[in-house]
Amino acid sequence: MSHILANEALRSVVLYQPKSTEGWRYAIYTQEGVTDGRLLDSTPSTSFEEARARMEQTLVELFGRPSAVRWKETSPGWWTGEALEGPA
Repeated sequence: MSHILANEALRSVVLYQPKSTEGWRYAIYTQEGVTDGRLLDSTPSTSFEEARARMEQTLVELFGRPSAVRWKETSPGWWTGEALEGPA
């Protein structure tokens, strides 16, 4: 995967399971817009901890660098990751 967001700054990430029968999805917010998708290989039984680790790897793949993120559950099955200043 190319670093398609390499020139953008991460603002936040939303990681969620829209239905209990689906895998995890995400939305990445930057100053330029929103990128969304589905975490590959996630299943309905994938835990948040596994999904978070996969999401953090996806961020590296998209931005070309680690991103420091503070996660907070905003409602059941929905997590928001706020980008922190500095390296991960």
